[in-house]
Amino acid sequence: MCNNGCTVQCLRTNIRCYLQSKQITIITATDQTSFITHSGNNPPSGFDVDLMKYIGDIYQINFLYRYGQFSQFVPMVQNYTNIISISTQTDTLAREQLVNFVQFYTSGTGFIVRSTYHQTVSGLNDLCGKTVVVLASSTQESDVQAQNVKCKVAITIQSVPSIADMVNAVQTSAAEVGLYGEAVLKAIARKSNNQLKVVGQIYDIQPRGILCNKGNMPLCCALVTVFAHPELICLARRVYQHVYQAL
Repeated sequence: MCNNGCTVQCLRTNIRCYLQSKQITIITATDQTSFITHSGNNPPSGFDVDLMKYIGDIYQINFLYRYGQFSQFVPMVQNYTNIISISTQTDTLAREQLVNFVQFYTSGTGFIVRSTYHQTVSGLNDLCGKTVVVLASSTQESDVQAQNVKCKVAITIQSVPSIADMVNAVQTSAAEVGLYGEAVLKAIARKSNNQLKVVGQIYDIQPRGILCNKGNMPLCCALVTVFAHPELICLARRVYQHVYQAL
């Protein structure tokens, strides 16, 4: 029988037993290019999936995957004790009131526009008077709303449910500028056949990581312990360094 306590000694002894005794489900997006991609009946692929597979290989566990919109991740993790989210969300004080974070890398927010777009977008101040698309419930949505209060000419804000919708809005000129995590935007631009480009200064570099339920401390502690594994730290750094260097 597994001891579900959350002491260091317990986790060292029983982490595999604890993880194997639960069916852990991962809720994630389908279209975070390079980090995770999923279509049809095919299994998911990408850097986040590789990371979780490595954890599964170490501790001999299998994860189930469910897919949803960005705005669903925090509520689902908050409401279901054995669901985690690997869509690398920004660790904010507001979100920490609802879920726990297992931090494993840092990243900032970037701006994406059409390659033929020539107006200046260096930072949030340059969004005034423009049409901007962001993911609903994202930190970028909050950033643009806060900036809009400061603008003499209002920002037209489009909040969409998925990254695919955000990219489509920029590509079709429905929006002039899109905001999201820098690594994902760089991957999108690289795969856009020169239709899109990342511009401006990266801002708000913050810790990001896996979300887990506050009521399931053994699982949260287990994930923290997993990420203290030297081989996993090496893999995580290599994966995310590859993202930034390759893009």
